[in-house]
Amino acid sequence: MLTTQSAYFEKRSPLMIELGLRPEALGSLRAYLDFLWNSNQQLNLISRQMTFEELIDNHVVDCLLPLKHFPAEIKSAADFGSGGGLPGVIYAIQFPTISWTLYEKSPLKQDFLNTCRKIAPNMKVEGVIPLELRNVDLVTARAFKPIDVIFDLSRSYLKAKGKYFLLKARREKIEEELSLIQKKNKDLNVQIVFLQSPVLDVERHVVMINI
Repeated sequence: MLTTQSAYFEKRSPLMIELGLRPEALGSLRAYLDFLWNSNQQLNLISRQMTFEELIDNHVVDCLLPLKHFPAEIKSAADFGSGGGLPGVIYAIQFPTISWTLYEKSPLKQDFLNTCRKIAPNMKVEGVIPLELRNVDLVTARAFKPIDVIFDLSRSYLKAKGKYFLLKARREKIEEELSLIQKKNKDLNVQIVFLQSPVLDVERHVVMINI
């Protein structure tokens, strides 16, 4: 007999695949979500008031929305402010040939993410984002910091013609953040893509930036 969690995951699985998730990744994604859900009461990785259905619709679907815009030929990527692994662990599951480094300051969340390496062995976990971010083809982040702060944290990477894939919400806020950096960085190539959630009435965008 299916549990409520299993039933809802199966209900949303066709949508996840439609959004671009590899069908082969469903098992690993389910294992990660079960571990996230079961660890949450102790670690507060997501809101403790959230239901499993809200975890899927508010977070998992949210992370999958921009998959079809993910750049090709990426060999290594860094996820800033990984928290409970949304989207870092999901993307490591989705892109097993990419080497992922997940940056998270909280030691407790680092321990959680390190355990997730059993599910996604192509990732490693670090604490502080280094001043010299080397051998990275792409930086991702979701619900982390304003764009100017992300740029400041990765100054050397930016100067080395870095590439960013940032999951953001309101267009108005994105343009406000971009206005702070475009005066100093006139050569930025910025693409803002609206992402329509099929399950929630929310405003979502992916901001793709390269030099």
